[in-house]
Amino acid sequence: MIFKKNVSIHAKQIVDFERFHFSEEQCQQLYDMICVDDKVDLQSNLPSHINFDYTQKQLIEGFMISRQLWLEGILDKRFPEIVKQLCSSYHISEEDKVIYKMVRAKFKHLCYACRGFDERHKPPFLLGRTTALLGIIQDGFKHKKANIVIPNALLLNALWNKKGQSLLKKEVYRFFPCDVESFTSAVNKRVTFIQNETQQNSTVSAHQFHTLRKQMSMLSAVYGTFDVLFPSSYHHQTFQYLATINGLMGDYHDILIERKINKTQNYFFDHFIIPEEISSRLANFIKHFTTK
Repeated sequence: MIFKKNVSIHAKQIVDFERFHFSEEQCQQLYDMICVDDKVDLQSNLPSHINFDYTQKQLIEGFMISRQLWLEGILDKRFPEIVKQLCSSYHISEEDKVIYKMVRAKFKHLCYACRGFDERHKPPFLLGRTTALLGIIQDGFKHKKANIVIPNALLLNALWNKKGQSLLKKEVYRFFPCDVESFTSAVNKRVTFIQNETQQNSTVSAHQFHTLRKQMSMLSAVYGTFDVLFPSSYHHQTFQYLATINGLMGDYHDILIERKINKTQNYFFDHFIIPEEISSRLANFIKHFTTK
């Protein structure tokens, strides 16, 4: 990574993006990481100790490379044509599905970067809503549901223009970097949330399960970004374990979505026991991340 000017960084300032630039190789490594941030490795385990020995500059770099990769996604000239196709049919080619998935993955990763590295620890409104819309459409064409794909694609198409992209960029450029204390607190809050949800409830709804999975996805993305920028056995081992939980939960959530679409299980009211291969790993994750 190139840090262009030797200027001090303050937690509350809006960061000048021109000071940061990452190589094409680094951005490709980040995208490759995103593609495997739900890869299941049942032999993976966490390091014996979890630490938060980072600098604020490292946290800023985590956001900046995510933002640079995202910008490449919204500039993809093939994507608007795919959205237009989806305005009239759920059917697109396998090649177009790959492109769509790539753009959506970059949006999701930037949302996770906002949750991890921005002082507000949440994505800005338009970025968050657009990312959610991309997910709804993808679920729709995956399950061949025109009634889901077409109306949402029409909405996305209305947003996918110069004005909409300008508003998105304006949101993303307005980044307030968190300090290490704020980052640590944000991670701990997510760990506590997962702990409370899994230990206080013997069963969960699909919606609750999805909320838990989003916390794990965010943590997997954060540690995957660290593994790209600051490669070490510690970061790689942590990332692999979190990615495994994320992947197991993602696979099970796909089943829950299919049941929802086929109306065989209510997404909000029907409850189930979290599968043991997931619950045991969540318990181990909680144990490691709450041990000081």
